[in-house]
Amino acid sequence: MEPVLIKKQDIEQDSDKTDEIASSCDSSYSSNSTMSELVKSHNKLRRQGSRSSVLANAIQQRRQSKQDHGSTWIQHKKHFFILSSAGKPIWTRYGDESRISSLMGVIQAIISFFQDGDDTIKSIHAGNHTFVFLLKDPLYFVAVSRTGESDGQLRDQLLYLHNQILSVLTSVQLTRIFEQRVNFDLRRLLGGTEVFLDSLATLFNNDHSFMLSALQCLRLSRSIRDQAGAILSDGRVKDLLYAMVVAKGRLVTLLRPRKHSLHPSDLHLLFNMLTGSTTFHTAESWTPLCLPKFNSQGFLHAYICYIERDISIVMISTSKDSFFELSEWKTTMVEAMKKKNVLENVLKASDELYTTEDVGVPALLHFMYKAKSHVQFTSPAFSGPYENDSDRKRLYRLYQHVYDRMHARTRVLKLYYHHSEHEIMLGWITSSFELYVVFGPATPKAVLIASSNQLLRWIKKNEDSLFILNSPVF
Repeated sequence: MEPVLIKKQDIEQDSDKTDEIASSCDSSYSSNSTMSELVKSHNKLRRQGSRSSVLANAIQQRRQSKQDHGSTWIQHKKHFFILSSAGKPIWTRYGDESRISSLMGVIQAIISFFQDGDDTIKSIHAGNHTFVFLLKDPLYFVAVSRTGESDGQLRDQLLYLHNQILSVLTSVQLTRIFEQRVNFDLRRLLGGTEVFLDSLATLFNNDHSFMLSALQCLRLSRSIRDQAGAILSDGRVKDLLYAMVVAKGRLVTLLRPRKHSLHPSDLHLLFNMLTGSTTFHTAESWTPLCLPKFNSQGFLHAYICYIERDISIVMISTSKDSFFELSEWKTTMVEAMKKKNVLENVLKASDELYTTEDVGVPALLHFMYKAKSHVQFTSPAFSGPYENDSDRKRLYRLYQHVYDRMHARTRVLKLYYHHSEHEIMLGWITSSFELYVVFGPATPKAVLIASSNQLLRWIKKNEDSLFILNSPVF
């Protein structure tokens, strides 16, 4: 099918610019309460000396922490907290959660106050800070941000943190634990897995897979990808659900049941485990794993082995006794990959990610393209003006801004043209794809349109290397 081309008249003439965040100290609450109820709530909180003293203790502890650690969590632009419904600290993105237990108590008190009124707090906007709450009993998740991300984007990130915990403890286990003891310290069970939460929180700032709800595949010739898939399909062991080859967090190939596929969010959690800890790099690993979208109430078992630098084989089984059988099968697969030069080609492709220069489209600086039917996206490595951290961060936030404007519930947009001091970004959504393309600020609209159409033709021509079009099944 030929890609649909952009027409000049489809683009609005007026360019939207990013709204400046007011530096006002006024706070607005997103909840079901009326304004009068909020006033009553505020007065009630003022009358409650215990909560005031808790807040004072939190402020004092924050000052002490700042003295102890110099550069503290307060100075970061985004922070995450996880606590139990009883106010027990579980995890914090920066700093030591035990040092800010009083602050956790304040958060729990605010949440409980709204719950006492049969209400649910969702977000608070105070100046340039946004507080977003996700309540998943028996756990509470809170994001505090001044990055300009929307409530919805922050809430999606909190949901990923929730699912990351479920990947270690199933929803059934989690509920049972807190039913038996409401003040249980969950850190005892999560010990050693906090690194995955830390890694996930870092990925939110440099990986658009989460925002797009899609997978990024390694660009690889179709013949090599098909060979890798054929090797995975040959000699499949009993009780195997999924088998895959992953290179630098990008999917190379995936073997799956004919009538089932893994949800992107489950694969994101799995890839985060691979890249978030060096433990898996040192030896073959066999670990219980819950995939929340697949089944949040039970465990599967994952065999993980790095067969080359940054290249791993992952196999997921329903049997807890399949380790040695999968290990032997892995050895056979690696030998076949080396014999057919598949491993060498995958390693070369992962070391030489394509750039916009390889695309050959005039004036193009960067782009993201999501193929909706495959739930996959492709994006070039950063080059040119985005080789330094500050420009990459600005571009990352711009992608988030444009994506959020186009997917706003109040007004979903098919086209969005953003012209700023540093770049022009065009967003375009159809029934089959999403395209976000970046050009220099002086690029004429005629060049922008012609280049975008040329990019679509290039993607269509190379889609069998950019995406997994035919995943091997059994």
